[in-house]
Amino acid sequence: MSHIRAKAICLFRHQDQVLLAQAFDPTKNEHYLMPIGGGIEFGERAIDAIRREVQEEIQQDISQLHYLDVFENIFTFDGQAGHEIVFVYVATFVDQRVYAQPMVKGVESNGEEYQAAWYTQEQLAQLKLPIYPFGIASLLFKPEFEA
Repeated sequence: MSHIRAKAICLFRHQDQVLLAQAFDPTKNEHYLMPIGGGIEFGERAIDAIRREVQEEIQQDISQLHYLDVFENIFTFDGQAGHEIVFVYVATFVDQRVYAQPMVKGVESNGEEYQAAWYTQEQLAQLKLPIYPFGIASLLFKPEFEA
């Protein structure tokens, strides 16, 4: 990738758990976790992109959407260099039943399926999996947001 990509991700928290998608980098042979989200399209605002991405990926509507932070992320995935500016939001699900589902199925824009799950801080510490983008882990359990 030879350009900077704009991306929006959304944090969902309920009680003492956060929702994170499970992913895998085949080149690094690395399993990792990340929030739900994706690319911002030309002419689209980040806040609108995250609504669209959540709807497209897990077919859920969100509310109480608030900007939380922005990260610059320089990384390598599947042997390719990447550079992105990541807008971070927090939101709640309109359908409260999502919070009772242990796993949430998702589909990326390329058709690749993934699973997202609810994790406690203790579970994440035991798993010892990286959470991307870098820096996002410090926001996962901040007290300022709760669904």
